[in-house]
Amino acid sequence: MNGLRDKKYLSISKRRFDPITVFFSVALLTTVLVSAIGIDTGLGIGLGSGNTILFNDFRSFFFVVGGTFGVLLFQFDLETFFHTIVLVIRSFISSPVKHLNPVINELDEMIIKGGSILELRDGSEITGELLNDIVHMRKEKLFYEEIEDFVTNRIASVFLLRKVAASLLNKGSKVAPALGLLGTVIGLIEVLQSLEDPTQIGPAMSLALMTTAFGSVLGSLVFTPLAGRLEHHNNIYIETHKLLMNRVSALIRRDERQLDSMAMNIKMDTST
Repeated sequence: MNGLRDKKYLSISKRRFDPITVFFSVALLTTVLVSAIGIDTGLGIGLGSGNTILFNDFRSFFFVVGGTFGVLLFQFDLETFFHTIVLVIRSFISSPVKHLNPVINELDEMIIKGGSILELRDGSEITGELLNDIVHMRKEKLFYEEIEDFVTNRIASVFLLRKVAASLLNKGSKVAPALGLLGTVIGLIEVLQSLEDPTQIGPAMSLALMTTAFGSVLGSLVFTPLAGRLEHHNNIYIETHKLLMNRVSALIRRDERQLDSMAMNIKMDTST
């Protein structure tokens, strides 16, 4: 088994969470945000101007950020919104298939040893643990097609939630820039209406420019990378389950062939 791993035959099932990549990506995005916002870090690197914050227009911030989340809550529901937050947090902590990697290794070892899938778990009842439930259904004499349907439905229900979460983030990446553009139009209208009163031109121009900036930052540096990360994890999730079911299929087909062979031998013995 170690030889197989060394030769990379099991490279997909060995995939692990990479905290170094997450750290550098988050650090890079944070640096971009800090440099864009213009916070003076006190390190003398010239990110800001004095001790001020560039994006200090609360009206523009609320228009874009509040409007974006309002639109998302209108399209989706509060439970989906919080579930998306949980998935995003988990995506920075571990791999979506961390619990499946040991199971795939168990199946690989059983395939190589020529054993039966019934040896892997007790399978006396349904517990929610995927391999245990598969063994239980096999002991109940279910065919592989029936087991596959059961597992596929279970995976599909979880994958649907993950897919909706990615869809929510993708929607946010489109809504935020659109609201930023809308704020720009409103700000320019206010500028034209304030030409007779120069004191009102500044706030109107701030709304026009800051909403575009907030929309671009929120869409490009927050929603887009998070949506891409969830979609990547979703692909890993579904493909890893396919690999698992391929191994389950190999073991069950082997058991069925052995049972057919035994039945054939018994039939030939009785006929003679």
